[in-house]
Amino acid sequence: MKRPAGVIAVDVGNTAVKLSLRSNSMPSSAVTADEANSDWIHQSFALDRSRWCDSVVDWVREQTRDDSDAWQWRIASVNQRASDPLWKQVEQSFPQSTRRLISYRDVPMAIDVDSPAQLGIDRLLSAFAAHNRYAAPLIVIDAGSAVTVDWVNTEGAFAGGAILPGLTLQTNALTMGTAALPMIDWQNPDVVSIPGRNTVAAIRLGVLTSVTASIDRLIAFYCEQSAVDGHTAAEKPPVVILCGGDAAVISPHIQSKHVTHAHLVCQGLLDLD
Repeated sequence: MKRPAGVIAVDVGNTAVKLSLRSNSMPSSAVTADEANSDWIHQSFALDRSRWCDSVVDWVREQTRDDSDAWQWRIASVNQRASDPLWKQVEQSFPQSTRRLISYRDVPMAIDVDSPAQLGIDRLLSAFAAHNRYAAPLIVIDAGSAVTVDWVNTEGAFAGGAILPGLTLQTNALTMGTAALPMIDWQNPDVVSIPGRNTVAAIRLGVLTSVTASIDRLIAFYCEQSAVDGHTAAEKPPVVILCGGDAAVISPHIQSKHVTHAHLVCQGLLDLD
């Protein structure tokens, strides 16, 4: 089989589609943790954007130019309602391209959970990408619509985790369940005041504390698990990796030491054979 011109990694989430392109003519930097030297091109499209599928196709054509059909698409989805029309659009627009819908069976990582088929592929790919860059044990946090805090055990297996509502979901719950509370723009880098001296500040403080305190508590739980697995905190503490659309917002408020990575799901897709 002819080697593709490059790989288009597509992470279909609940609110946005994220793409990363890597040409096979570029040297791969998949094993480095330094994204400043990344050879990938990234873009994101909100699912509430009109004709977002067309926007994806137009952007890919612009980036890949005359050899668009020679690229391989790798699509990971937790949102079938979005991935189905995208798959059809790609099939129509790039009929000669190769397309792969990635499942847990495609990811070369041991999985120690009750039902691997029900595991969110985004969680597994993030853990896979993190494990390619750091030695286990690991704690992988994805701060998106939901916040996932996952554990990669000392043997390098995905061993489960926790899921909690993210910043926007918690804010929406307050707004929908009350008569007068406003929405919050989490991309606005307002300073968090303690205590909050107005309604918006109080919501920001409450929701942000809810998420970050949960993350810190779960990290403590997993560090205890690391000790159970035979690694004391002094000997080899788990590496904590944070990714996701809200990572920049919550990172300053997490007390535990951590590193931040963008596009970790797409990195996992690009790491696949």
